[in-house]
Amino acid sequence: MDKGYDSEEIHTLIREEIKADSIVPLRERKRKRINGKYRKQLKKQFDRITYNRRNIVETIISVVKRKFGETLRARKVRNQVKEVKVKLIVYNINKKVIEIIWIELRISTEPCKGHILKDNSEPENIQNF
Repeated sequence: MDKGYDSEEIHTLIREEIKADSIVPLRERKRKRINGKYRKQLKKQFDRITYNRRNIVETIISVVKRKFGETLRARKVRNQVKEVKVKLIVYNINKKVIEIIWIELRISTEPCKGHILKDNSEPENIQNF
């Protein structure tokens, strides 16, 4: 969340109702006094590293939406949650497969060991692997 969501009501909702940490940067105001229990806590111990990780999450959400679509087909909330989970699982599998393919297809500048080239023909294997 960005500074536009900096209000004690939102911090209270996040912390007490949702039971999560609110990591919303405080707005710069002309008056320096900060009101509210949670806003005062954030002023003392705002974790900028955790806040900056939100860019990674937003990027992943954007990629998932582009690959698998923005809309959910399920009507019930329970099934919508399942649909989102499936999309995220497929995203992770896809990412891992692409990573494995890149590792397998990496190009080396070193000559292949165990192969001999004869007159611009196909390499002939001199060892049985």
